[in-house]
Amino acid sequence: MTINILKYNHHWKEDFTYGYDKKRDLFYEVVRYSDARQIIGIIGLRRTGKTVLLEQLIDFLIKNGKERGRILYFSFDEETVSLEEVIAEFQSRMGVDLSLAGRTYIFLDEIQKLAGWQNQVKYYYDTYPHLKFFVSGSSSLFLREKAEESLAGRIFLFQLPVLSFSEFLMLKGEEYLTEKPDVFRESLQDQTLQYMRRQLPEIVAADERFVNMYVESIINKIVYEDLPKIFPIEYMDALKQILNLVAAYPGIITDYSTLSNDLGISRKTLPKYVFYLERGFLIQKCYNFSKNRLTSEKKMKRLYLSSTTLLFNLCEEPDYGRAVENLVMNSSQSQFFWRKGNFEVDCVTVKKGSIVPVESKYSSDIRKKEIKGLIKFLKDFSIDTGCVVTRDMETEEMVDGKQVRYVPLWRWLLSEGKTSGEHVQTI
Repeated sequence: MTINILKYNHHWKEDFTYGYDKKRDLFYEVVRYSDARQIIGIIGLRRTGKTVLLEQLIDFLIKNGKERGRILYFSFDEETVSLEEVIAEFQSRMGVDLSLAGRTYIFLDEIQKLAGWQNQVKYYYDTYPHLKFFVSGSSSLFLREKAEESLAGRIFLFQLPVLSFSEFLMLKGEEYLTEKPDVFRESLQDQTLQYMRRQLPEIVAADERFVNMYVESIINKIVYEDLPKIFPIEYMDALKQILNLVAAYPGIITDYSTLSNDLGISRKTLPKYVFYLERGFLIQKCYNFSKNRLTSEKKMKRLYLSSTTLLFNLCEEPDYGRAVENLVMNSSQSQFFWRKGNFEVDCVTVKKGSIVPVESKYSSDIRKKEIKGLIKFLKDFSIDTGCVVTRDMETEEMVDGKQVRYVPLWRWLLSEGKTSGEHVQTI
């Protein structure tokens, strides 16, 4: 079988560059490991820019003196071939001998479409120590669970999320707003409303009609094609029903008995479908906070969409307060909320051992009774400071001996609500 690898490797031409000058935050994290022995795995929602990131890494390697002819890129999105066939064609065409000293870089895109990819990659990784692999895929399950079987200790896994607010502004060419945020505060506030609907690179400046069609196509591709290829899904429309329900009620409690009756899905099937949607990066599950992680996972759970861009596509007129709550959960990368009796906190972040409760109140006039859950949390867990994300209110006050910071959404997104990957995970 003839494999046309030339169409994937334009960088073999002298002076060619892929030309993506604007780089996402994750690029700078990944390049730190570009010469580490371990495989680099990049996962994430469809259309977040994984292919562009791989091409930027190729440009980086060439700029830093790596030989063009020892860098191979291949996508399994359209062709059904083995890794052995791809590498054999590469060696034949470029005259590369993998057994000789000298680093060779192999980029494999849409790796989940290669059956048994983990064992194939493992063979070359173990046999040829000078090979450096970069692999990408659109589902965490394709990489995480299969990698655990045979790539333990051999892969560093990164997630490329939807755009952060600062990345959104950068791709629009309006990053200057962040240089003097107090001067441009009204513009930044307006931009947050655009950002909520346009968190994917190709739609940052698109018109509303294109955005809707684009996002709908992504959702349908995942629900009706990607997930059914991997999971035993009998009722594909039920996946869409779950998404519509979460879009209508962001933060909905996972009372599976009630929800299964409402959706007409069995109590046994519903949690499986929720899990599948998580693996497709469409849903984010959050746990009721406890300092004991196991206790948290046994308590009640809440469901959010993984991006408010999905929310605005699935729900034409969502409640803005709930949409902002969804955004806060996504942007903080938090896994926790808190609920005890009548007291609640929307989001609890845990970073470097520091616990910060964050209440979402998209309003300009917030009364003390509206933050009673926040104050209760601060007292129960002996924490000094909590945060309230607001529309445009910005101040600090002491409430019952606890410090409460009121931060406008736009400022919180710039300073604390960063979605890009900030750490490497070893499998």
